[in-house]
Amino acid sequence: MKRQPKRVSDRHGEKGAALVISILIATLLLAVAGTVILTSGMSAVTSIDATAELQAYYGAESGLEAALNAVRGHVQPNGIAGTTRMGFRNAVDPGKSNRNSDSSTTARLSAWLNYDNDGRVRPTGANFSYSVTVTDPDDPNGTTRSANATYRPSRIQVQSTGYGPNGSVKRMEMIVQKTHFDFDPKAMLMMRGADDGSGSTMQFDIGSSNAKYYSGHDHAGIVGALPTFGVTNPADQGIANDAITKGATVADVKTAQVPNGDLPEWLKSADTARLFLNDMQIVARSMGRYYTSFSGMAGTTASPAFTFVNGDAVLDGGAGLLIVTGDLVLNGNPSFNGVVLVLGGGTINRNGGGNGNIFGSIFVAKFARSWPSSENGQPHPFLAPAFYTNGGGNANLEYDSVWVQKAKDALGDIVRDVREY
Repeated sequence: MKRQPKRVSDRHGEKGAALVISILIATLLLAVAGTVILTSGMSAVTSIDATAELQAYYGAESGLEAALNAVRGHVQPNGIAGTTRMGFRNAVDPGKSNRNSDSSTTARLSAWLNYDNDGRVRPTGANFSYSVTVTDPDDPNGTTRSANATYRPSRIQVQSTGYGPNGSVKRMEMIVQKTHFDFDPKAMLMMRGADDGSGSTMQFDIGSSNAKYYSGHDHAGIVGALPTFGVTNPADQGIANDAITKGATVADVKTAQVPNGDLPEWLKSADTARLFLNDMQIVARSMGRYYTSFSGMAGTTASPAFTFVNGDAVLDGGAGLLIVTGDLVLNGNPSFNGVVLVLGGGTINRNGGGNGNIFGSIFVAKFARSWPSSENGQPHPFLAPAFYTNGGGNANLEYDSVWVQKAKDALGDIVRDVREY
């Protein structure tokens, strides 16, 4: 029997298949579209959050920079005595770090940074704010600082909290360490004499013209007067007392003998002086300010510099910190603001008839930095220094506390470590 072909009308089992397929495809497309929408939304939220986090990070960084600027003495205090000078000790002391109206027991530099009433610093035009705290990691509770008035932290820890939009917060901290150079001058011109028993005395000629003016009174008018000339033994004081009668104008107190215990550590013995020069030489090399001889300007008043000369120098002027291990010639009475250390060769010659002024402080000491191996084991003490003045002209040598501080600041405070925590 012949089989009949199947007609279209007989395919009842395939009815509705296209609808099902369409629904499945539409569902798939809907899922893809939903995923895209969700991802886009999440990306937008993430972008907004990332911007807020970045703003908070900038705030924390700005807090560290502002604190470092204050610690380096580039900011005038507000709300405490205007004569208060910044330093590591004052930075960690709430009584000197914070303004008088600040009741916080934590040092937060409120006398040096412009905090709002909510305890944050808000830089103009910025979309962030910050707050800082300063502590001494070696004396966190201030016990040593309270018990010892001469204690100076060798490093400080600065913590900065940055605040951005949407409640974002970032925290950063750094360790700031001092270079090993801090002292308080005991005279405008300090002549470190020969060690006891040597029998040698200094050479000291300050000139015979009354136009030459020497003074230990603070030219900046901030701190009390120092002796004009400081020496370390009675014989040298006799020589200084004779020199001031030759005609130059010298302000009271004219001369004083400074006890060894009151000298900076690097002038108490020739050995410590040699170590000090070795340290400063390393710092100078790292800063690109090391010379084996020198002639010209050493820094400027606008940009004080640290200059280390491992040899003789002829100074035409400048500003900052100048260390000379040989002999120094002040050419034509140059103008210099800061601190001059002539350590080693121990001789200064003021030549010429110019009208330059030196504002700051000067130290002179003579000693050997090296010697033949046959002299190893022998003492190499301080020897007698020399200071000579030749020529006329109006020239002042005056103590200046501000320029002494700027000279010390020329070395800078070293930021040792920075991290986010």
